[in-house]
Amino acid sequence: MTTSRFHHVIFADDFFRSPANGLQYHAANRRFLRGFFDTALGRLGLPMREITPLSEGGRIDVERLMDRLELPRTPAGWARACIANLLPLAGREGLPAFDPGCLVIGWGLTPALQQCIDRSGASYLDIEIDPRRFTEHLHFCARTNDPVIEAALLSRRVDEELFWNHASALKGRFARHGAASLFDSRLRVGLFFGQSLVDLSLVSGGRTMHPASVIAPLRELANSVDLLVIKPHPYESALHDLAPIARAIPNVAWTKENTYALLSAANVHFASSLSSSVLTEAHYFRKPAHALIRADRNSAGLLPEACSDWIPVGAALGAMDFMAAACGADDNNNAKPSLTAWPAAAIDRAFLTRWGLDDQTQGLPEVSELQMGRSYLFHPGSPAMSWLSHGWAGFDGDGARSEGELACLVIPLPSLAQSPVLSHQRPYRLEVSIDYRSNAKATSVLAMFDGTVLTGQRGTGARRRSLVFEVEPTAGRKCLVLQFVVAAGTGRRMAQPAFTIRKLQVSLRMGRGAISAPPKTTAKQWPEMHPVRAMTRVFRALIDTARGVLG
Repeated sequence: MTTSRFHHVIFADDFFRSPANGLQYHAANRRFLRGFFDTALGRLGLPMREITPLSEGGRIDVERLMDRLELPRTPAGWARACIANLLPLAGREGLPAFDPGCLVIGWGLTPALQQCIDRSGASYLDIEIDPRRFTEHLHFCARTNDPVIEAALLSRRVDEELFWNHASALKGRFARHGAASLFDSRLRVGLFFGQSLVDLSLVSGGRTMHPASVIAPLRELANSVDLLVIKPHPYESALHDLAPIARAIPNVAWTKENTYALLSAANVHFASSLSSSVLTEAHYFRKPAHALIRADRNSAGLLPEACSDWIPVGAALGAMDFMAAACGADDNNNAKPSLTAWPAAAIDRAFLTRWGLDDQTQGLPEVSELQMGRSYLFHPGSPAMSWLSHGWAGFDGDGARSEGELACLVIPLPSLAQSPVLSHQRPYRLEVSIDYRSNAKATSVLAMFDGTVLTGQRGTGARRRSLVFEVEPTAGRKCLVLQFVVAAGTGRRMAQPAFTIRKLQVSLRMGRGAISAPPKTTAKQWPEMHPVRAMTRVFRALIDTARGVLG
């Protein structure tokens, strides 16, 4: 079988994302494409090769290409290169001259690469994992500048109803195996989903965007709900990118719960993110989605005019009948998709992950409402354990042990609207008392409430401490949210600073003077500064303050 449309195939990826620009290069996706399509393309008699940067033993000199583009060899320079004009560089510094008759099969091709390939007269097939990852098996999504390949993709398009049906099945499962609401059914909740720090979908206008860049629209969304709940990216352990949200917006909490359990919750009123693929999934769970940036990778003005929309297709993209149709094989005879079985779990097996879909997930936990005046110990079976929303490793023999640089408690309060003491004009308050123990003397724990740092931490020994503060008992307050920044102090470095929360008590008392009342939160204008500097200053200020708490 031969093809008259193409005379060779190139496998490519975003080679500008390499050590030459201070970034980690991931070759696995390109290698996957080569292995996945090798058999079908080989049977068609098409020569194949991969293009890679010098750091991978290839011929593309990324440093010299960046110099020719007059861009810095930094992550910021990489973001600019994603939308740069590469056509004048084709055939130089190892960058191929994509000529007519060339088919480029790529993984996550940038707008710049797509434009360069298209203007050179070549065709491309850009492939990624479809963002709707809650189905039984993963799918591809693909786009192309070639009308013949587009027709072949459309003939194998995944039925839209498949995604609706799988979302419905998941909602039924979580309704049966978990709480119907997140934290408390009285709360109106909005979600904010974090992303990897380096991601093509975060590049907007040739700049990598960060949460610190979108505080104003995110605050407006947060004002429409009781709680804005942050769900960090499961594969991004660093939280400094998200910390500015917690400092600038008072009604913020954190969660570690499963993404699809969160989207199934009855009291979740919207999902938001910079540009996470979760926003595409939220549509099928009937949750309004708010993307806070416009990513360059999907901007029509930056892509070739002939570029198709993303088309969801199954793993059979690698089958012979598809490649024959896409490449215009001489004896293809416009063949329709073959009925020959293709491994339904082919993509699952290759990537060895299901992202957010985990068959062992039991859904959202039931969260206990606090009883005023009761002293709660943190141990297995205690209602207090259900308040551990993020950053906890479980029981350590003395209490709930923190994990990582930030931990959060979300504590539902009893309704105060009908409280007889609130119906009088006497100065009542909620007094919150917490006892905790650091894992080392040098560990510092900084508590935050309503976006402000709390004072009043009391040392009762080298490692045992307490925190007492007041909260105004307004009728509309439905929960207490406490955030803890954990840091190692100066001196001998500790690998994992942590603390153990032992006891908590909230009491309604008549005012007798402030013990440790947090200052009133006021809206602050965020300076128009580079987002990386903004979020670094805020988070590092918290860490430095925590280190200085003990002197």
